[in-house]
Amino acid sequence: MAGGDPAAIAALLRGEAHGYTTEMIPDAELANLALFVAKGQIDPTPYVADGKSSGDAAAGKAYFEGICAGCHGLDGKKIKDADPLGAVAGNTVEMMHKVLNGQPGEAMPGLRVLDTQIAADVVAYLQTLPQ
Repeated sequence: MAGGDPAAIAALLRGEAHGYTTEMIPDAELANLALFVAKGQIDPTPYVADGKSSGDAAAGKAYFEGICAGCHGLDGKKIKDADPLGAVAGNTVEMMHKVLNGQPGEAMPGLRVLDTQIAADVVAYLQTLPQ
């Protein structure tokens, strides 16, 4: 569906196969979701090798310390009601998605302004943090 027509994606989600009603997903949110599915995804394969981020962990450390550590702490364990980043960073594709798009329903912002390679570098660093 990536690269598809957002209107067609929205229609598919409202259609019989999925059946998302306006009570479940209001029209404005559905339009945003369809736009994200169509245009907002990245192909993570160039940034993953053997299940791990192929990024540069040393470069990622610098970005993490400058952008992320204020909330997450230098060891990735500062947020009390969240798992340590080192424990959840094993899923490279999911972590890249969270770095670039944020965490829904939480204060974690999407960092789409970052180059995708920088996101891969940050995830490579996260994968070195203690669990």
